[in-house]
Amino acid sequence: MAKLVSKVYGDALFELAVEEDRLKPIWDEVRALLRALEDNPDFLPTLRHPDMTMEKKQALLKELFGASFSQDVMGLLDVLVRKNRIGELEKVLLHFDERAKERERIGIVEVRTPLALSDSDRKKVEARVLEVTDFASLEMNYIVDESLLGGMVIRIGDQVLDNSIRSKLDAMSRQLGTVRL
Repeated sequence: MAKLVSKVYGDALFELAVEEDRLKPIWDEVRALLRALEDNPDFLPTLRHPDMTMEKKQALLKELFGASFSQDVMGLLDVLVRKNRIGELEKVLLHFDERAKERERIGIVEVRTPLALSDSDRKKVEARVLEVTDFASLEMNYIVDESLLGGMVIRIGDQVLDNSIRSKLDAMSRQLGTVRL
């Protein structure tokens, strides 16, 4: 159900932003709101508290964000409050962000290596990923995973390129397990 809520409201805001040719400014507001939620983890639980009436929630949101955010984003907040869906706000915003990245052809890439990569190696990895994908730009996330022993694992969406020594050892182990003496 939560996935459906985030999709419905996130898609509505996204389609509005595209239709009004305001994707960039609304996307900036969505990211600012996501940062605010991340920096203030007690905010959404406060809005969901039983003592918070709809009017109190609307007044608080208007006071905090009314001067900073467009009518479109404030309208989303108002609808979520009126429909008693404000608890899904973060998921709605994340869905919008995902759709915007998809439209702008921004790839999310996770690179796992046993040691931190140098800036030069990072640039090579990024250049190679751009070369073999249709993305216009990339959002790179580098993670040190000492369990890999060597090599790297690259995840782009649902696709995983596992060129780690650990995966090669696992494959050899499986092959050796099928050998009959």
